Amino acid sequence: MMFAIKNAFNKDPKFLSQVLNAGGVIICPTETLYGLGCDATNPQALLKVYQVKGRQLGKSFPVLIRDMNMLSEYAIFNQDQKRAITSAKSPTTFILKSKNLSPLVTQKHTAAFRIPKTGWAKKIFKHFDKPLVATSANLSKQEPLPDPRIYKESFGKNSDLIDAVVFTGVNRKRKPSAIIDLTKRPYKIVR
Repeated sequence: MMFAIKNAFNKDPKFLSQVLNAGGVIICPTETLYGLGCDATNPQALLKVYQVKGRQLGKSFPVLIRDMNMLSEYAIFNQDQKRAITSAKSPTTFILKSKNLSPLVTQKHTAAFRIPKTGWAKKIFKHFDKPLVATSANLSKQEPLPDPRIYKESFGKNSDLIDAVVFTGVNRKRKPSAIIDLTKRPYKIVR
């Protein structure tokens, strides 16, 4: 479902959750970079994100999760892994065995999960009860988009697939979250 362009720049979390529930794609700030987001359980929305990014099918996307309860619906983890996740001080994405997710968001039955502690995702999760893809807002293999107001120039014809944009200022950060693989012992820092 496409939303009227007059709604392209909209900071209302309730509106953003409606866009996501309808299979839409958004750009919003994460704890680190601006991200392209969609319902991680909706294959059509996931295909749109692949298309917007110009990304090859088969590469997984990071998934934001509201809390540990939601994580238990989509990932398999033990108490030791749970301690690693809950003790992270900075934005950290954890690779875990996945369940109940589309193969479009997983790789070899694993997915990369992050529970945001601050930011727009927390606001959206007050109205949206599913996992949220949050991949960096950029064309594949390009620098992250620091200013989503220029998303049309950055994504060209595929920018029409983006239904809503949250602009909170130019992002000067260039560092994405850390990634730790919890599927193997010892745990491995991937990034």
